[in-house]
Amino acid sequence: MMNPVKELKGKIDDFKRFIMTLLILSSYLFIGTLISMYEYKNGLEGLMMALTVTGLGVAFYFTLKVSRFQKQLYELDEKAGE
Repeated sequence: MMNPVKELKGKIDDFKRFIMTLLILSSYLFIGTLISMYEYKNGLEGLMMALTVTGLGVAFYFTLKVSRFQKQLYELDEKAGE
């Protein structure tokens, strides 16, 4: 069985990578939306904006999960230090 501290640290690292990936993807989609709105006018702005907001929402949710994992990790460290 894996050490709970190592497991939490691994989850925190993974979720931080997911957050960065989602922020980069959302930024890319937002820039594409701006270009599409003012240059090409292809009618997909609503879809691209919805994908941007969804990506940001998921990144925010993952940020909350990372915060919860860090709190659990802090509690485990306190118990180990006693």
